[in-house]
Amino acid sequence: MVHFPDEFPIDEVAKEMLVAVIEKKKKWERFEKRVLLLQAAAFSGLAIFLLYLLAKAAAFETWGERIAWFFAAPAHVFILLLLGTVYWAAVYYKGKSEKAEDDFHALRCEIIQKSIDLWKDEEQWSRRHRLFEWMKREYDINLYYEQS
Repeated sequence: MVHFPDEFPIDEVAKEMLVAVIEKKKKWERFEKRVLLLQAAAFSGLAIFLLYLLAKAAAFETWGERIAWFFAAPAHVFILLLLGTVYWAAVYYKGKSEKAEDDFHALRCEIIQKSIDLWKDEEQWSRRHRLFEWMKREYDINLYYEQS
């Protein structure tokens, strides 16, 4: 739950929009972390598996023997399928991450465009910049410019 300091008098509509943009940013960051973790797992697992294969396959003289040895152990195929699944999961979450990023930026831009309507009276408008600075400092959300 987001708690806005009392020095920022904002109405419920603005508060709901700000809470929503914070939640969308957190969701996007969670997906980004998941993608990086899965990519790291897939690529490091593949590197280790390839090093293992290179070390063991060097004992065989022909490619036919190496391929027969590879498929003789069901664990090799299982490991390849596992690595493929981890990589597929990284691609899947990358798509979800890009959608979450688009949703976040769309809402952020909507808040910027509707600033005049959200902070109507003179006092709210004059204090708006402190709220924007707080959002930037606490959540790394820029509400000054649409391009960031």
